[in-house]
Amino acid sequence: MASAPSRSTFILALVLTAIIALLAGAGGAWMFRSSEIDDLTERLEAAERRLAEIAEGEDALPEDDEAPEDETPPDDAAEPGTSEPGSGAAGPTERVPALVASVRTSGGTHYVTLDYIQFLTGAEAAAAAAAAGEESPPPNDYFILNENPRLREYPVRSGIAVSVVFNADGTSNPEGRNLTLDDWIAGTVAGGSTSQYVANFYWVSVTGGTVTELTQQYVP
Repeated sequence: MASAPSRSTFILALVLTAIIALLAGAGGAWMFRSSEIDDLTERLEAAERRLAEIAEGEDALPEDDEAPEDETPPDDAAEPGTSEPGSGAAGPTERVPALVASVRTSGGTHYVTLDYIQFLTGAEAAAAAAAAGEESPPPNDYFILNENPRLREYPVRSGIAVSVVFNADGTSNPEGRNLTLDDWIAGTVAGGSTSQYVANFYWVSVTGGTVTELTQQYVP
Protein backbone atom coordinates (compact mmCIF):
# COMPACT_ATOMS: atom_id res chain seq x y z
CA MET A 1 0.00 0.00 0.00
CA ALA A 2 1.33 3.46 -0.93
CA SER A 3 2.43 5.70 1.91
CA ALA A 4 0.83 9.07 2.70
CA PRO A 5 3.67 11.09 1.09
CA SER A 6 3.49 8.93 -2.04
CA ARG A 7 -0.26 9.55 -2.38
CA SER A 8 0.31 13.30 -2.00
CA THR A 9 2.96 13.17 -4.68
CA PHE A 10 0.59 11.37 -7.02
CA ILE A 11 -2.21 13.90 -6.42
CA LEU A 12 0.09 16.87 -6.94
CA ALA A 13 1.38 15.31 -10.11
CA LEU A 14 -2.19 15.09 -11.41
CA VAL A 15 -2.83 18.70 -10.42
CA LEU A 16 0.40 19.76 -12.10
CA THR A 17 -0.58 17.91 -15.27
CA ALA A 18 -4.00 19.57 -15.29
CA ILE A 19 -2.49 23.02 -14.81
CA ILE A 20 -0.01 22.45 -17.61
CA ALA A 21 -2.84 21.37 -19.86
CA LEU A 22 -4.83 24.46 -18.96
CA LEU A 23 -1.83 26.69 -19.64
CA ALA A 24 -1.28 25.03 -22.96
CA GLY A 25 -4.89 25.56 -23.87
CA ALA A 26 -4.86 29.09 -22.51
CA GLY A 27 -1.95 30.08 -24.72
CA GLY A 28 -4.04 29.63 -27.84
CA ALA A 29 -7.55 30.36 -26.57
CA TRP A 30 -8.95 33.86 -26.92
CA MET A 31 -11.35 33.46 -23.94
CA PHE A 32 -8.53 33.52 -21.32
CA ARG A 33 -7.41 36.90 -20.24
CA SER A 34 -3.83 37.69 -19.38
CA SER A 35 -4.61 37.89 -15.64
CA GLU A 36 -6.06 34.40 -15.66
CA ILE A 37 -2.97 33.05 -17.39
CA ASP A 38 -0.78 34.74 -14.76
CA ASP A 39 -2.87 33.13 -12.01
CA LEU A 40 -2.46 29.69 -13.56
CA THR A 41 1.29 30.28 -13.89
CA GLU A 42 1.57 31.10 -10.16
CA ARG A 43 -0.41 27.99 -9.26
CA LEU A 44 1.90 25.92 -11.44
CA GLU A 45 5.00 27.30 -9.69
CA ALA A 46 3.47 26.67 -6.24
CA ALA A 47 2.63 23.11 -7.23
CA GLU A 48 6.19 22.52 -8.46
CA ARG A 49 7.61 23.83 -5.15
CA ARG A 50 5.28 21.57 -3.13
CA LEU A 51 6.20 18.59 -5.27
CA ALA A 52 9.90 19.23 -4.62
CA GLU A 53 9.30 19.46 -0.84
CA ILE A 54 7.45 16.15 -0.81
CA ALA A 55 10.23 14.47 -2.82
CA GLU A 56 12.83 15.66 -0.29
CA GLY A 57 10.70 14.35 2.60
CA GLU A 58 10.34 10.93 1.00
CA ASP A 59 14.11 10.65 0.58
CA ALA A 60 14.51 11.12 4.35
CA LEU A 61 12.08 8.30 5.20
CA PRO A 62 13.25 4.65 5.79
CA GLU A 63 12.62 2.27 2.91
CA ASP A 64 8.90 1.45 2.50
CA ASP A 65 8.21 3.98 5.28
CA GLU A 66 8.81 1.26 7.87
CA ALA A 67 10.16 2.06 11.33
CA PRO A 68 13.58 0.53 12.05
CA GLU A 69 13.44 -2.75 13.91
CA ASP A 70 14.35 -2.88 17.59
CA GLU A 71 17.98 -3.51 18.36
CA THR A 72 19.07 -6.94 19.52
CA PRO A 73 18.70 -7.25 23.33
CA PRO A 74 21.97 -7.07 25.29
CA ASP A 75 23.64 -10.30 26.31
CA ASP A 76 22.59 -9.86 29.91
CA ALA A 77 18.94 -10.08 28.87
CA ALA A 78 19.41 -13.70 27.80
CA GLU A 79 18.04 -16.49 29.99
CA PRO A 80 20.46 -17.96 32.58
CA GLY A 81 22.54 -20.87 31.37
CA THR A 82 22.06 -24.42 32.51
CA SER A 83 24.39 -27.37 32.87
CA GLU A 84 24.37 -31.12 32.85
CA PRO A 85 24.44 -32.77 36.31
CA GLY A 86 27.98 -32.95 37.70
CA SER A 87 29.55 -31.02 34.80
CA GLY A 88 31.12 -27.59 34.75
CA ALA A 89 28.22 -25.27 35.60
CA ALA A 90 27.15 -22.10 33.86
CA GLY A 91 24.73 -19.45 34.97
CA PRO A 92 24.07 -17.29 38.02
CA THR A 93 25.71 -18.24 41.33
CA GLU A 94 24.26 -18.05 44.82
CA ARG A 95 26.33 -18.68 47.96
CA VAL A 96 24.31 -19.77 50.95
CA PRO A 97 24.84 -21.31 54.40
CA ALA A 98 23.31 -24.78 54.62
CA LEU A 99 23.38 -28.01 56.53
CA VAL A 100 24.08 -31.19 54.57
CA ALA A 101 21.06 -33.41 55.17
CA SER A 102 22.11 -36.36 52.99
CA VAL A 103 24.35 -37.43 50.12
CA ARG A 104 23.73 -39.96 47.37
CA THR A 105 25.32 -41.11 44.13
CA SER A 106 23.42 -42.07 40.99
CA GLY A 107 24.73 -42.76 37.50
CA GLY A 108 28.21 -41.57 38.44
CA THR A 109 26.92 -38.20 39.71
CA HIS A 110 26.97 -37.16 43.36
CA TYR A 111 23.97 -35.34 44.81
CA VAL A 112 23.66 -33.44 48.09
CA THR A 113 20.45 -32.55 49.89
CA LEU A 114 20.73 -29.19 51.63
CA ASP A 115 18.82 -27.54 54.45
CA TYR A 116 19.27 -23.77 54.11
CA ILE A 117 19.80 -21.83 57.34
CA GLN A 118 20.34 -18.24 58.46
CA PHE A 119 23.75 -17.49 59.98
CA LEU A 120 23.34 -14.22 61.87
CA THR A 121 25.94 -12.04 63.57
CA GLY A 122 26.00 -8.72 65.42
CA ALA A 123 22.73 -6.90 65.99
CA GLU A 124 20.76 -9.39 63.89
CA ALA A 125 22.07 -12.27 66.01
CA ALA A 126 21.19 -10.46 69.25
CA ALA A 127 17.66 -9.66 68.06
CA ALA A 128 17.03 -13.22 66.83
CA ALA A 129 18.36 -14.74 70.05
CA ALA A 130 16.16 -12.48 72.15
CA ALA A 131 13.11 -13.32 70.02
CA ALA A 132 13.85 -17.03 70.52
CA GLY A 133 14.18 -16.60 74.29
CA GLU A 134 17.90 -17.35 74.20
CA GLU A 135 20.83 -15.48 75.71
CA SER A 136 21.26 -12.13 74.00
CA PRO A 137 23.73 -11.09 72.76
CA PRO A 138 24.47 -14.75 71.97
CA PRO A 139 27.81 -16.40 72.87
CA ASN A 140 30.53 -15.84 70.26
CA ASP A 141 28.32 -13.24 68.57
CA TYR A 142 26.48 -15.57 66.20
CA PHE A 143 23.07 -17.15 66.09
CA ILE A 144 21.74 -19.79 63.71
CA LEU A 145 18.12 -19.86 62.62
CA ASN A 146 16.58 -22.81 60.83
CA GLU A 147 12.92 -21.95 60.46
CA ASN A 148 12.21 -23.30 56.96
CA PRO A 149 11.97 -27.11 56.74
CA ARG A 150 12.33 -27.18 52.97
CA LEU A 151 15.12 -29.40 51.59
CA ARG A 152 16.85 -28.89 48.24
CA GLU A 153 18.82 -31.46 46.28
CA TYR A 154 21.54 -30.50 43.77
CA PRO A 155 24.10 -32.40 41.72
CA VAL A 156 27.72 -31.69 42.66
CA ARG A 157 30.25 -30.69 40.03
CA SER A 158 32.77 -33.50 39.67
CA GLY A 159 36.35 -32.86 40.77
CA ILE A 160 35.75 -30.10 43.30
CA ALA A 161 37.55 -30.13 46.66
CA VAL A 162 35.53 -29.98 49.87
CA SER A 163 36.87 -28.02 52.83
CA VAL A 164 36.17 -29.42 56.32
CA VAL A 165 37.07 -28.11 59.78
CA PHE A 166 38.30 -31.31 61.44
CA ASN A 167 41.37 -33.50 61.09
CA ALA A 168 41.54 -37.17 60.17
CA ASP A 169 41.69 -38.10 63.87
CA GLY A 170 38.51 -36.15 64.58
CA THR A 171 40.08 -33.14 66.27
CA SER A 172 39.03 -29.63 65.32
CA ASN A 173 40.82 -27.76 62.57
CA PRO A 174 39.60 -24.12 62.53
CA GLU A 175 41.71 -23.31 59.47
CA GLY A 176 40.13 -26.14 57.50
CA ARG A 177 41.58 -28.80 55.24
CA ASN A 178 40.60 -30.07 51.82
CA LEU A 179 39.26 -33.48 50.91
CA THR A 180 38.60 -34.86 47.48
CA LEU A 181 34.94 -35.04 46.64
CA ASP A 182 35.05 -38.86 46.60
CA ASP A 183 36.70 -39.00 50.06
CA TRP A 184 34.18 -36.55 51.45
CA ILE A 185 31.30 -38.55 49.98
CA ALA A 186 32.68 -41.79 51.43
CA GLY A 187 33.11 -40.24 54.87
CA THR A 188 29.70 -38.60 54.84
CA VAL A 189 27.88 -41.76 53.86
CA ALA A 190 29.73 -44.48 55.76
CA GLY A 191 32.75 -43.03 57.56
CA GLY A 192 33.37 -43.28 61.29
CA SER A 193 33.27 -39.47 61.58
CA THR A 194 29.98 -38.98 59.78
CA SER A 195 28.63 -36.64 62.44
CA GLN A 196 31.58 -34.30 61.94
CA TYR A 197 30.89 -34.06 58.23
CA VAL A 198 27.41 -32.76 58.86
CA ALA A 199 27.57 -31.19 62.34
CA ASN A 200 28.76 -27.77 61.16
CA PHE A 201 27.08 -25.99 58.29
CA TYR A 202 28.70 -25.35 54.92
CA TRP A 203 28.96 -22.34 52.67
CA VAL A 204 27.56 -23.73 49.46
CA SER A 205 27.90 -22.15 46.03
CA VAL A 206 25.21 -23.21 43.56
CA THR A 207 25.91 -22.22 39.96
CA GLY A 208 23.29 -22.89 37.31
CA GLY A 209 21.67 -25.54 39.51
CA THR A 210 24.92 -27.38 40.31
CA VAL A 211 26.93 -27.25 43.55
CA THR A 212 30.38 -25.82 42.77
CA GLU A 213 31.68 -25.16 46.31
CA LEU A 214 31.37 -26.85 49.71
CA THR A 215 33.26 -25.08 52.50
CA GLN A 216 32.49 -26.08 56.08
CA GLN A 217 32.23 -23.20 58.56
CA TYR A 218 34.10 -23.47 61.86
CA VAL A 219 32.09 -22.27 64.85
CA PRO A 220 33.39 -22.49 68.43
